[in-house]
Amino acid sequence: MGKPVAERRRQEALELAKRYAEWLRQCFGARRVIPFGSLVGDSPWHSESDLDLAVEGLSSQALWEAQKQLEDMAPAWLSVDLVPLEHVYPELRERILGGQSMPEDIYAALRQRLQDELVAIERTVRGLEAGLVQAGDAPDEFALRALASYLDDFYKGCERICERVAVTLDGGLPTGERWHQRLLGQMGEAGGHNRPALFGGQLLLQLDDYRRLRHQMRHIYGYELEAERLLTLARGVASTYAQVRQAVEAFCEWLAGQSEAAATAKP
Repeated sequence: MGKPVAERRRQEALELAKRYAEWLRQCFGARRVIPFGSLVGDSPWHSESDLDLAVEGLSSQALWEAQKQLEDMAPAWLSVDLVPLEHVYPELRERILGGQSMPEDIYAALRQRLQDELVAIERTVRGLEAGLVQAGDAPDEFALRALASYLDDFYKGCERICERVAVTLDGGLPTGERWHQRLLGQMGEAGGHNRPALFGGQLLLQLDDYRRLRHQMRHIYGYELEAERLLTLARGVASTYAQVRQAVEAFCEWLAGQSEAAATAKP
C-alpha cells in the first residue's frame, strides 16, 4: 500500500521547502530560511497544516513581494507562510534556531505546545486591554476594527489549542464546512487516548461567541461591526482567558500524569 495522503503531502512540502528556501536566497537575498512548525515535527502534520518558513534579512516590501509570488507558486493544497525571524517572540525564535527542541513523548510535547499557545494568547490579551483603554466608551470605526483584529487573534489562539489536542490525541480534525464549530464541541467531550474534556460547558458557550464573531468577520465589512456587541466581547476577554488558562493548565496536569505513566511502563 502507498503512503497516506497526509504523509505524501508532507514529503512533498519538505521538497518544496528546500526549493523555496533556495529561491528566497537567490531572488530576494534572504540570509537564512528555516522551516519550522508541523513540517519539521514541532507539532503533528495534518490536512490543514501550512508550510511555515522563518526568513531573516528581508525588508517588509521584499517579504510582501515574496509572499505574493509564493501564493502563485505553491500547489493549491498548501499554504506557505513567511515569518520574519527578527520579529517572532523569543520562545519561538529559540525553537526555530534549535535552542529548544520538542520532547519525543507525545504527551510532554503536547503539553509544551499548549503552554506556548497560552503565552501567545496572553500577549494578545494584554494588547487588547491596552486597546480598550485607548478606545474608551465610544470607539470610532478605526478603534472597532483594531479591537476586532485582537478578538480574531484571541479566538485563533484558542482554536489552535483545540487543533493541537485533536490532531495529537483524537486522530485529526473534523471535516466539512462547519469543522470549526464541531472542533470546539469536540473539546467539550472526552476523546482519544482516554483524554478528559478540555473545556467545560459554560466556557464552551463563551468561546463559541468569539468563534461566531470570527466567522461573522469573514463575511461582513469592517464598517458593519456592531459596536455594542464587539465591546461586550472585548471586555469579556480577560475573564474568558483566565478560564481558558485554568482549563488548559488542568489538562496539562493530566498530560504530565500520562507522561509519567508512560515512562514508568517502559522496561
